[in-house]
Order: sequence, then C-alpha cells, then structure tokens
Amino acid sequence: MPTPVLAAEDLSKRFIAIKALDHVSFELAAGEVHALVGENGAGKSTLIKVFGGIHRPDSGRVLVDGAPVELHSPADAYAKGIAVIGQELRVVPALSVAENVMLGHLPTRPLVPGLAATACLRLDRARMRAAAAAALGRLNLAFDLDQRVDQLTFAERQSVAIARALSRNARVLVLDEPTAALEEREVQSLFAVIEALKAAGVAILYVSHRLDEIVAIADRCTVMRDGRVVADLARGAFSAAELARHMTGRDVAEERAGAAAAPGEVLLEAALGGDVRLHAREVVGLAGLLGSGTTELLRRLFGAAGGARLQMRGRALVTRHPADSIAAGIGMVPNERILGLVLDQTVRDNVVLPNLARFGAWWRMDDAAATRVVRELLEALDVRPPDPSAVVRRLSGGNQQKVILAKWLAARIDVLLMDEPTQGIDVAAKAQIHRLMREFAGRGGAVLFASSELDEIVGQSDGVLAMRRQAISARMARGAGLTEQAVRDAITYQR
Repeated sequence: MPTPVLAAEDLSKRFIAIKALDHVSFELAAGEVHALVGENGAGKSTLIKVFGGIHRPDSGRVLVDGAPVELHSPADAYAKGIAVIGQELRVVPALSVAENVMLGHLPTRPLVPGLAATACLRLDRARMRAAAAAALGRLNLAFDLDQRVDQLTFAERQSVAIARALSRNARVLVLDEPTAALEEREVQSLFAVIEALKAAGVAILYVSHRLDEIVAIADRCTVMRDGRVVADLARGAFSAAELARHMTGRDVAEERAGAAAAPGEVLLEAALGGDVRLHAREVVGLAGLLGSGTTELLRRLFGAAGGARLQMRGRALVTRHPADSIAAGIGMVPNERILGLVLDQTVRDNVVLPNLARFGAWWRMDDAAATRVVRELLEALDVRPPDPSAVVRRLSGGNQQKVILAKWLAARIDVLLMDEPTQGIDVAAKAQIHRLMREFAGRGGAVLFASSELDEIVGQSDGVLAMRRQAISARMARGAGLTEQAVRDAITYQR
C-alpha cells in the first residue's frame, strides 16, 4: 500500500470531563474520497480541527507522507498542504472572485520598476487573475473573475473556497458538511468537482450526515462513536442503514408521519405572499428552493424581518420585534444555530433567557426552579452532556439544536417555527427532532418547518405550503397527492 498522504496515529484529546478522541487512528490516500461519519459529539469535529491545526492532541501523532508533523495553527496545516473547507465559508463578500481565490498569497510587484523594496509593492492584478483562473480551471469552472463574491450562490462561493485551497497547492481537502445548504443540482455539480479533484490526485476527507451521499461518493468510510473509531469500511461494503447502525450501536428507524390527526382550532393566520393558516395538532412543511422566500416568511412571522400582521387565536397582532411574537406564543428555531443561541453562555442561561418571567420577578430569580426545569428538558431531549452548566459553544451541532428547542418548550409556546431544523445533524438526532415536532403538535401546538429535503417535507408533514418567487404557489394536504414529485413541481414549475 502506498504511504497515506495524511494519517492519525493513536490520537487522544480531552476537554475537561469529555474525552473527544480516544486513541483514534485514521489514514487518507491520495486520490481518495474518505468519508467520516458519526453522531453529533462522536469526535468528528475534533479530529478535523486537529488536522486543521486548531486543536493539538493530548497524545498520538499526525503524519503527512509518513512523517510526523506538528500543526500549531491553520497556517501550519496549509503549509503541509491541508485545507479545511468548513460549513461557514471563509470568503470576503465585498471582494472579487479572483481576489478571494488568491486571498492570503496575493501576487505583488514593485511599485516602481526595478525597485524591489518591500515597502513599495502593489498588487499584480494580471498575475492574480491568471492564477485564479488556473485554480478555477482545475475544477472545470469559468467564473467572472471580477464579480463580487456576495453576488454568487452558496455553491459558487464554496467552489471559490476550494479553488483558493488549490491555488495554495493543497493536497488534502477536508469538506465539512459541504452539501448542507445546497440544492440537488448544486450537489451534483459539487460531486463533479470532487471527481475532478480525485483524478488530479487530491485526497478528500468528506464529512456529512447525509448517508445516502456517503454511499454514492465515498471510496472508504470511517465511523466514529463516543470518540472512537468503530468501523473502517471499503466502498461496496456499507449501506446507509449499516452506517446508521455503526454510528448509534442500534437500528435507527426513521418515523414518518402517520394519518393526519383532526386539526384543532386555528392558532395563527397571516397573509404573507398568500394565506398562511396553522391549526392546533398540525405539522406543516414549507418547501422552496434557495431564494424562494421560505426563510423570509418564517422570519417575518417571528418579527425578525420587518414584522407582519397576524391573527393569533383570532386576535389581531402586529409583530415588529421577536419579543412581540414570543409574548404571543410564537418561537423560532433559525437555520443558523448561532442566531438562536448565546454560544459563550451555559445551557441553563440559554434556556432561561426567553423565560425570565416564568422563573422570577425583576427583583430575583428562582434559580432552583430554573435549574430543575432545565435538567428535566435536557433529560427529555437527550442532550449530551445533560449538564445545565455546560457552555453551549462546546456542544455538538445536534445538541445545540436541542438546546434551542428546550428554550421554546420551557416557554410553553403555541406555534413553533423551524428553519432547516435537521440541517447538519446526525441520523439519530434527526429522528429525535422529528419525534419532538410530532409530540409538540400532539400536545396542541402547531409547527411550521422549512426544509430543503423533500423526503423530509413529505414524510413529516400533515400539509405542505410550496413557495416560489417569494409567494405561496401551492397548498397540499396529506392523502391528497402529496408526493415528492408534486412538491418539486410546485416549487419549480414556471407558468
């Protein structure tokens, strides 16, 4: 076997009481797509950060081309040819495509010909454009080099970030949840880029919770659980169900919504690009392509994007601020967890924050009652660790999502708005979120959730609102032709 381009040898890493990596060994070959999967909190992010120079292991070694290396910073990782493309893309929106591709190593030339003083240098735009075009060409892409990056789609910005890594001679690309915010056609474009990188001998570490993608694209798959490697499988030797079993240690059955319960009273009504009506005991899916207006609709209902005129239980309400909606019994789980959490505060503080009136008056807080309620919610939602004093930033993505849910369950709201509630979380956490949605509706609440995954929309909804061009284009009820193809037609068909 050829020497792996990147390897981990017996890595261990502990964060206070949490052992994030427990004697982990891993190998990545040139020209290989090696997938890394596991539940939230399994240790994937820690391993990626060790490779990216963000964390240093307590013990064990990282090897590049068989030789041990010390990675003290992302710059060290880049110098060794390792580039991490995270979920939050490191691009500068106001700069051009060429400037972003070459960011960090922009070519320069003397301000005055023949004068080589470093204090008298200026950007060599011709060389910058040529080098950026060459890096994009390796991905079979031909962007307008002068276009501002903030005018590109997410998928195009992602390609710019990958091209930047190639422009710095990266031999290892770590792609962390690269398809989480992509439409199906953009996913296929990304896969074509990955195939081109493989053919060029670039090694790719691919991290995703979408197990069907792993089966389709990975040459090999390593499964982690509780900080350990529990399986290392070759292509053809694993299915999505088998990966889920390795990840969780048990069979995971994805529950789909059964027969729709009889809807209760109308809890919320609004006229926003069409009529929105939510009944008690109802889960409604909101489907639309990127830019269709699903996020904007949810934010307006929550008073976070200009507000809206609503009716809650038949009473008129104008939401100008999220506080208005919260007071009326509306909560929201945003599509970016950072928007719904104070990351450097504890789990307890995050859950209590929108519920201060419940746990005391202005002159004092009933700390014991607050902690008791938070502990009960953490237990019910299976938050790991179930510790109210844990800092939210240190939790995995799936557990952070559950903390957002916990604060709304503590608030005893009537309507729960959710934007991509299962984006970037593992298969077991996804099933738990779906169960919690159904339980919330079963207790008399209403859920309106947006998702880019049509199987999730169809599988979990009592009814669906389809959006196109900032307006509701169709309404579909379970048992009345609600299929993935029908929803796809409703969000894409142009009259």
